[in-house]
Amino acid sequence: MEKILNSIKKRPLNIILMFVSVSLYFINNLIIKKNTDGPIYIFFVSYFNDLLCPYFFLSYANLLLITSQKEMTELKILLPVCMAAGCVWEFLAPYMKKGSVTDVGDLVCYFVSTIGYWALLQKVIAKEKDRHDRSKEYL
Repeated sequence: MEKILNSIKKRPLNIILMFVSVSLYFINNLIIKKNTDGPIYIFFVSYFNDLLCPYFFLSYANLLLITSQKEMTELKILLPVCMAAGCVWEFLAPYMKKGSVTDVGDLVCYFVSTIGYWALLQKVIAKEKDRHDRSKEYL
C-alpha cells in the first residue's frame, strides 16, 4: 500500500485522471445516454467511453509502474501499448463477450486519447522539471 501511495504522491495526475475517467463514464452511462438523441446520442453511445478508456488504462498502468521506479512517458511507448490493448478489446472481445462488436472507430478514439494523455503528462513533467530547476537556483 505504501508503494501505491508513493506512486500517487509522485504523479498525482494518474489518480486524478482515473477518478475523472470513472466519473465521466458513470455520468455518461447513467445520465447523458438517456437524455440525448440524434448525432449527440450516437457519439456518447459509440465513442465517448472509448475516448475515456486510455486515460484510465494508461494512468493505472503508470501508477503501478511507478511503484517499481518505471513509467511510460514517451509517445513511442504509450501508443503501441494502448493500441495493442485496443486491438485486444476490439478484435478479441467479440469472441469472449456476447454483444461486443468490432469498431475500428474505437481504435481512432484510443489513438487520440493516448496522445491526449501523453500531452498532459508532458506538461506535468515539464512543470516538475521547471520547479526543480528553480529550487536549485536558491541553493
